[in-house]
Amino acid sequence: MNQCADDLTQVDVEHALQQGTLASTASSTSQSLFPWIDFAHSSALNVDNAGDPDHLRRVLRPLDSRDTVLDNDEIVGTTQEGHQGQVWSAGCLDTQDGDDELLIHVRFLELVRIKSILIGTGGGRLPTSPRLCRAWVNRGPSGITFDEASSAAPQPAQEFELLESEGGARGAVEYPTRIARFANVSDVSLYFANARADQSRLYFLGFLGESRQLKKEPGEPMTIGAENAAPSMVDGIKEKQAGSSTTTAR
Repeated sequence: MNQCADDLTQVDVEHALQQGTLASTASSTSQSLFPWIDFAHSSALNVDNAGDPDHLRRVLRPLDSRDTVLDNDEIVGTTQEGHQGQVWSAGCLDTQDGDDELLIHVRFLELVRIKSILIGTGGGRLPTSPRLCRAWVNRGPSGITFDEASSAAPQPAQEFELLESEGGARGAVEYPTRIARFANVSDVSLYFANARADQSRLYFLGFLGESRQLKKEPGEPMTIGAENAAPSMVDGIKEKQAGSSTTTAR
């Protein structure tokens, strides 16, 4: 498995926990990005229950269900089972039998800054727990392909070694991002692999951060500083204003 030299390993995270440096990801400025997920334009590939219109909602859930570890059969007929288009409070996402690779593409309703990603694999001890996650940002509607993801080309924004939960817990683990690479995110593509079994299972996926939507008081002119400027413009966008020249983004 190829490792990016500056990506987080288990040693990095354990050291950060000891030093208390991960606390910043849960600061007062961070919040769950669940309300900003655009489910209509998000997708998952190589999933066993692809025909279920709510298969992503089973794992992309509000933060208060991050530690709920129940499979889809266990919640049938309970209050934790969602209905089409509604919020779920439990569930899982399985890959197709015989293939442990999973791709999830999450689109947001507006630009966000992702400070950490929460991933629940059932504690990391199950044979179906993936042990690798790679993340790419702003890939557009097409996201990333399995060939690109498995070869890490193009290079991901970050690669995570998925850890076991501490103390025998089974809930989601929080992975801090390299914030400079996740500062202006419209979409994120996540690749999961390297389960011990020939099938992967995910119980929870969430994001902590903040909206990048610029706000101003009535009558106040809008200014965009370098910090808020997107790193690149969308390909092919052209903007015309009466009496002004045409600006083309390349």
